Amino acid sequence: MYIYLIAGLAFVSVFLISFVIVYFIISRNDPVKQRLHGLAAGNEDGNLYTKRRISLIKKTLWFFRSDTAESSDTRRWLAQAGYYNPQAVYDYYGIRVGGAILMGALAAVLGLHFRIELHQLLLITAAGLLVGSYVPKLRVGGKIRRRAEEIRRAVPNMLDLMVVCVEAGLSLTASIQKLANETKISCVPLSNELHILTREILIGKTKGEAFRNLADRTGVEELRSLAVTLIQTDKLGTSVSKSLKVLADSMRFKRRQRAEEQANKASVKLVFPLVFLIFPELLVVLVGPAIITLTKVLGDVAR
Repeated sequence: MYIYLIAGLAFVSVFLISFVIVYFIISRNDPVKQRLHGLAAGNEDGNLYTKRRISLIKKTLWFFRSDTAESSDTRRWLAQAGYYNPQAVYDYYGIRVGGAILMGALAAVLGLHFRIELHQLLLITAAGLLVGSYVPKLRVGGKIRRRAEEIRRAVPNMLDLMVVCVEAGLSLTASIQKLANETKISCVPLSNELHILTREILIGKTKGEAFRNLADRTGVEELRSLAVTLIQTDKLGTSVSKSLKVLADSMRFKRRQRAEEQANKASVKLVFPLVFLIFPELLVVLVGPAIITLTKVLGDVAR
């Protein structure tokens, strides 16, 4: 009974995952649909998804409604990894559910193949479900950390360029547009965020709200400090260039402090590889011949 149940579950999971993958590949590679969706959303490139598209995963995972607080937090969390599409929430949950089913079925099949006991089979299946469910979460978390670190390193240089643009007579919006084009090669995530920031300002959002959204999307404290500085500058009427210069100097100082902190941590981190991996080999190389010689000498004396 268990064999038929697990085999049926494995077949259904593989079939659903294959169907979803083929569906997305076909729908994404259809140029006619991409063009129509782009025109409907006002995007000439036609590469962005629109709300009119009804996703198969959205139909399947209808219980993850977009109006819930958990879904909003998940959408904000995925935006920090660079997934801005509203459908990314359903794709994320779909991948987690599909991965859990696939890994659980694979673990069950392997358990049956090696003829383990029932309670061990249930434990292995549960472990496969947990692993398949949490691997996408760990991957997204790793991408968020790498993306935030890349943006954090590029912020001081961006502020210097912004100061140059503002002192040259450009407005803040024009300066951001210029920076978005200039950072397209050096830091792609920051360039994308600046493009979104420019669009939000152009459609009528206040600069304070647009910069707060930028800080929420990236999760970088340096950009949050930039948002606070620009909001205070706008309210108090102080010089934007002077405020940006001070902020750039403070961020560069913090970046140097973080680099020194990482350098100081390196010596502590090297202790464990030295003790467990290098010192035993050195001990064998240095003391090994002496021990062999001492053993021979003691053996001769004992005779």
